[in-house]
Amino acid sequence: MSEPRAQRTVAPTSLRFPGKRVDKSTPRLGPNDAFVRFAYAVLERETAVLAAHRRSGAATPTPDDIHDLRVAARRLRVALKLFRRVLARADVAHYRDELRWFAKALGDARDLDVYADGFKAYAQTLLPVQRAEFRGYELYLRRERAKARRRAAAVFVSPRTTALIAGLERLAAKGPSLSTLRRRRSLCIRDAARRSIGRSVARVRRIGRALHASSRPTALHKLRIKAKRLRYELEFFADTFPELAATADACKSMQDLLGAHQDAYTANARLRRYAALLRKQGARGELPPALEKLRKRQLEHARKLRESFVERWPGFEKAIDAAPRAVA
Repeated sequence: MSEPRAQRTVAPTSLRFPGKRVDKSTPRLGPNDAFVRFAYAVLERETAVLAAHRRSGAATPTPDDIHDLRVAARRLRVALKLFRRVLARADVAHYRDELRWFAKALGDARDLDVYADGFKAYAQTLLPVQRAEFRGYELYLRRERAKARRRAAAVFVSPRTTALIAGLERLAAKGPSLSTLRRRRSLCIRDAARRSIGRSVARVRRIGRALHASSRPTALHKLRIKAKRLRYELEFFADTFPELAATADACKSMQDLLGAHQDAYTANARLRRYAALLRKQGARGELPPALEKLRKRQLEHARKLRESFVERWPGFEKAIDAAPRAVA
């Protein structure tokens, strides 16, 4: 007997994820196929990636696990926002909030993993007498990293994380209802891509054009976030419009540059916090000469990156302007 009409759903094509490898391809859909089918296919794939990365770790996530999980969570947040018109509003709001919590909860551990490894590589280039000034700071970093990893491990195995992934899997597997398909059947992938990418490109362009070599770090960081979101959006649609891949690569390159700029300022802030800790412990609060030199070096690196951004912006703007035309 057929299921009741109100409860029938159309599930997206099942994907297979053997072992730890995850097939990141979306079932191929054409530009004129229904956007709602595309939405659920992407949602199923991205949820499977998140679940697979969590299963790949033990009770304590590795640095690679943490990185992969944060990327998967961010991609899912972008997907939920992109598909909000064909999903239940309450589901979108709830899961975007939960994914934000999840990615943020792992953030300190990821930042310290990256920073500590970079600092260790830098320290190894110095003479032993210079490295002696870093010992207190190295101990401080080890303690901070250990605390962050304990917090990340607790999040990794928490019931809240389990509920988040299970809920996303149910949402993706359920597929669109027949009523949703009827309401949204006229919205094809091409039309949705053209509208969404056009808005996202305009947003990135507006922010980027206002920046210059003296812009505040927070302003460049805002552009980085928007460029990252545009990149994920382009990667979703590139399954149907392969020509978008080049623009997604351009976004990745700009994201990396702005990420290096943000890392330099984050490292500088970490040194300032260490100086404040020294003051609290009764010291004068001045960084050892080697650390003060490193702090100034970080600021100089950030300045050069801002200059590089100004030089590269015209080419990047040209690259993103090509995206809406690719889906016209």
